Parts: sequence; C-alpha cells; structure tokens
Amino acid sequence: MSLSEASSHKIITLITDFGYKDPFVGQMKGVILKISPHVKIVDITHDISSHNIEEASFFLYTTFKYFPEESIHIVVVDPEVGSGRRALALKSQEHYFLAPDNGVLSYVIKDKPFKAVSIENEKYILKKESPTFQGRDIFAPTAAWLSRGVSLEEFGRAVPDPVLIDVSMPYQIQGKIIGKIIHIDKFGNAITNIETKKEMINHVRINNLKLQIVNCYSESPQKPAAIINSDGFVEIFIYQGSAEKTLNLKKDDSVEVILHG
Repeated sequence: MSLSEASSHKIITLITDFGYKDPFVGQMKGVILKISPHVKIVDITHDISSHNIEEASFFLYTTFKYFPEESIHIVVVDPEVGSGRRALALKSQEHYFLAPDNGVLSYVIKDKPFKAVSIENEKYILKKESPTFQGRDIFAPTAAWLSRGVSLEEFGRAVPDPVLIDVSMPYQIQGKIIGKIIHIDKFGNAITNIETKKEMINHVRINNLKLQIVNCYSESPQKPAAIINSDGFVEIFIYQGSAEKTLNLKKDDSVEVILHG
C-alpha cells in the first residue's frame, strides 16, 4: 500500500478551545493536508471552554469510541503552551491521541493500558520552539505523519507517566451515586459525569430539587426532569427550555442519583 493509499484510510479528529473567529483551526488543517493530502479531517468541537482541560478530556472520552480503530485524535486545550510541559503522542484502545501532557487525556487512559512518547523528533514537526501555537507546529504535523505510517516510536522517547488530573469520578454511598455537572450544552441541558442505567434510578436530586427520571424529553413537558442521554450519562433538562437558566445550574454543581432499594 502506498503512502497516499494508507493516509486515505485514516481519520484525524480535532478538539480545541480555539473557537472559529481566528484562523488557528484552518492553519492546523493546512499543515495536515500539506503532509497528508488524502487524510480525512473531522472537527469534533472547537468550542471547549477556554483552558478547560477536564471538559476537553470528557468530550474526547465520550466521542473517540465512535470512530474507527487507528483513528488519530488531536486535543489542544493548552494553558501551559510554550512551557516545559511535554507534547505527547499516545496509543490506547487501538486509537492514537496527540495532546499536551497536562491531563487532557485522563478520561481516556484512566485504568487503561497505553503506550506514549514525547514528541521530540524535529524531522516530523514544523518547529520545536513554538511558544504560542504547538497545535499547528507540533501536533498537526505529527498527526499527519502518523497517518502516513510513521511509527509512534520514531517521534521521541517513551513516556511511562503522563500527567493525570483528578477527573472527579462519581462515587456510590448509602444508596446513591454522587457526581457533578460536567457540561452544559447549547440547549441549557446539564450533563453530569454519572453513567448508570435508568432502571437503577429512583430519582435525581440537585439543589434540594427532586427530579423524575424519564425516557425522553417530551415525557416531562411541564417541569424539570432527568434523562439518560445518548452517551449513557444522567442529564438534567427542561423540555423546550433551559435548565441552566431556570434552575440556576452551573458546571461542577453536585448531583445525587438516588437508587432503588
């Protein structure tokens, strides 16, 4: 298989906090396509809250599994860009991940086997000294070369200890699961980090409010309720309204799922 044939079967995804006002995302895509013109590039989101490492990590965790194995995922949410922190290329669960070593891969590699290297080989990057835009100068070209068949080991030295953040996993105690709101979507729905089955839930509590668990949004047209969303997480909503505004919800608010029995 030629290099062009190999790259035409590869997918590179992008998650950043860059937004769409500036040319940053376009520049990254240009670098990728100049090296690997046949690769497929998929934007997951560029609207991560600025510098929010945990949010980016959670979005990656809930999304990468929907892509084919051997896909390459770039995550650039990097408050420490230009500092001494490492740039990582990592393989886990038959996917590749490129990201700053700041904990943004925590949800993906927590309790999972992985192989990681520090991106150092100047042959495969635009420039090593990139104080403000390593997404373009380091991660984009590395992803492109990966798509063309360069092995992980060629990019740099092994990293056995990537930085992990406390990803605030829910915990169960006395008949309930305690977690938190991790994301509020554009509809004002509050998505929690609690992953469980609807059949186990008696009700959901937040800010001393008791919420019924329902099967679909329209099943609770008059009052706030909770649902198991498409990714399997408990979500708080108001049908055709904003739970965020009406209930004054915000990220990191504590949520309790009360279990049957």
